[in-house]
Amino acid sequence: MQLTYVAVVILASMVFVLSGMVGYLYWQQTRMLQHLQSLAGVISTHLVRRPEPQPEPEAEPEAEAEAEAETEQEQDDMPLLVSIKEVAEDDRLSVEKVDGPPATAPTAVKTDDLDKKTSAELRELLTSRGIPFGKRDAKSVLLQLLKATA
Repeated sequence: MQLTYVAVVILASMVFVLSGMVGYLYWQQTRMLQHLQSLAGVISTHLVRRPEPQPEPEAEPEAEAEAEAETEQEQDDMPLLVSIKEVAEDDRLSVEKVDGPPATAPTAVKTDDLDKKTSAELRELLTSRGIPFGKRDAKSVLLQLLKATA
């Protein structure tokens, strides 16, 4: 009789352990699916298909129809993939090079005239040039700053 009790306890514990393992696998699967869905959402927002440029009117209409059919078929086969051409596009800002002096050239101040100016006038010169200085700097310090940047 005790042997049957032992067999029932072992069988019940095995069922309990197996149901726990199945529950754990189900939890891991749902977690993985949630991560994949969020990843697909991020990819779809960043890799938006750009409209193709309109073909030139000189091309033959039959060749265009065949090319469009092929590209549509390729796009249907790979909905999440982006062509290498789209990835290789340069999205940096373009910078135009301008020859000549800047539009607002700083006015040259003669260092001889600086000694005659007040500290308030020296502070105005420093702020107009964009040179940092302290509020309580003495006139000699302000003069040194202006002479160093002249």
